[in-house]
Amino acid sequence: MSSIDEDLRQAESRSNEERLRIGALLLVRYCGFHHINGFTPWFEAQRDMLKAVSDVARVILDGRAAEVELADLRESLTAVLQENDPEGPPFEAEIFDHLVFADDVLDFLISPAELSKLSRALERADELAEAHEELGREEYGGENWEPAPLGLMESEARERDTRGELHDPSDLERSEGFSARYAEAIEKLFAMAGQDEDE
Repeated sequence: MSSIDEDLRQAESRSNEERLRIGALLLVRYCGFHHINGFTPWFEAQRDMLKAVSDVARVILDGRAAEVELADLRESLTAVLQENDPEGPPFEAEIFDHLVFADDVLDFLISPAELSKLSRALERADELAEAHEELGREEYGGENWEPAPLGLMESEARERDTRGELHDPSDLERSEGFSARYAEAIEKLFAMAGQDEDE
């Protein structure tokens, strides 16, 4: 298992096209939970923004980055962030964290030569994975469901992303698999939060 510093050194030797792929895979992993319950009817703009970011990531991974107006997308994301309350109820605060993450990744995608921006995005991804794995174990351990080892999965995906072939379809499959398990953890946690509010 590699460290973020080791993976950044690998990314340093990659082309800008390859670096765009690294950022796009991050968006696939952490912004793909827009389909879960909890968005409607309160957070539809946030849901649509996460979907837009996820869709753009797939366009980049298809090798069509030139078709994407990343600056316009980031401007739209900024507008949604300004309407969101980071101190709001649990699901709103959770969404805010992921919109901030998406903003960090878009910042890197706009300037893929600036590896300090990739470093920030990778560190935030690590934090999100480990936090959701830990929360899942604390809240659901032994109740017929265990969270995936998200921290390890993220580390392995990150290592593969920074070393793999540019158009390797297994990278997207790996990130989509992570996204499904990550969305499952979020949905479990917020179903529980909703129950707590009802009591």
